[in-house]
Amino acid sequence: MEAVDAVEAVEAKGPLAGLRIVDVGTRIGAPFAATLLADFGAEVIKVEQPGTGDFMRTIGPFEDGYSLWWAVEGRNKKSVTCDLRKPAGRELLKRLVVHADAMVENFKPGTLEEWGLGPDVLAAINPRLVLSRVSVYGQTGPYAQRPGLDRNGIAMGGLLYVTGYPDRPPVRPGIIIADYLTALFNAFALMMALYERDANRSKGEPGSGQVVDLALYASVLRILEHTIAAYDRLGIVREREGNRLKNSAPLDNWRTRDGQYVSLIAAGDGLFPRLARLIGREDLLSDERFSTLRARVKNANEINQIVADWCAEHDAEEIERVAIAADVPFARTYSVADICADPHVAARGDLATVEDPVVGPVRMQNVHPRFSRTPGAIRSGAPRLGEHNEEVYRGLLGLSEDELRVLADDGVI
Repeated sequence: MEAVDAVEAVEAKGPLAGLRIVDVGTRIGAPFAATLLADFGAEVIKVEQPGTGDFMRTIGPFEDGYSLWWAVEGRNKKSVTCDLRKPAGRELLKRLVVHADAMVENFKPGTLEEWGLGPDVLAAINPRLVLSRVSVYGQTGPYAQRPGLDRNGIAMGGLLYVTGYPDRPPVRPGIIIADYLTALFNAFALMMALYERDANRSKGEPGSGQVVDLALYASVLRILEHTIAAYDRLGIVREREGNRLKNSAPLDNWRTRDGQYVSLIAAGDGLFPRLARLIGREDLLSDERFSTLRARVKNANEINQIVADWCAEHDAEEIERVAIAADVPFARTYSVADICADPHVAARGDLATVEDPVVGPVRMQNVHPRFSRTPGAIRSGAPRLGEHNEEVYRGLLGLSEDELRVLADDGVI
């Protein structure tokens, strides 16, 4: 292929075309990282347990027994079956790793080592392999062997403690944040490790892989804003604040006359005059209790109640219309029905309809972020279990039909 043709192929298939990832993970932290790379052209070979497949296939909501969660997160991948608990399965994975740029896993720390598939073994097989390892507490440290899931990550990472209202117990976020956030860090880490490997190769060096250690709690900890520094320097233990902030007012999610919830984000001294005029209360600007942000923070309950009373007298659609006209930042609290009906979401193509091999067309989140020249794409729906055994084991590894039959008869694939 000529250079120009190669460039055109990359542009057509995505910026990661030519990259091969082996996904032996389950749930979210490792597999979703692979999905993100697959959305941008990487070939992802998902290794699943024969008979049952990935755990995500068993989590609802279901349509006729088929997981719609799997339909979303399994997209753009190839599925092969391989029982890693069996010696023959582990040998098969070793053969697959030879052809991979990276492998992602999120077993309990030490599992790969127990199977004879530790980082040293894999590096000997493929020195250029990047191995990404996800766990709740990391591969090292006194908690490494503790069992855990997403809730443990948000709890130890500090997010659970600060989420909710001051007079009520902590509340978990509405989705599994620690897993998905770790997957984002995971995809970022894989790209860095692969770039460093290939940058060294371009300098005439062979380019080596490495091991990436990701912990769910540490991903949450990293986005904890100023919390650690404020505790270290000022002794401040950050507490739950509900929908408000100690340094900002008015601020809340206010209920409208038609039962929806909206936010008018205009606490700062530059925006508050617009809000005051919007609600017909320009007198607030000369009231010493509300004339500055510092004063409004001291009288937060009063100013929040004024805005709350105004919102309660108007429907959300009306508030949105007049707020936009007044150049006041506005946010309506969307349900999934609102998202799917929104014209802006539709115009930007944020949702896509994907042809799933089991249930047919399924609407789901589209690829993000956007690239001007090498955009990602959803090229295929989530695969059937073992759908690509023939393609991968015969086409890539060169196994014969008889070898595949023996592996199948022994329950390895």
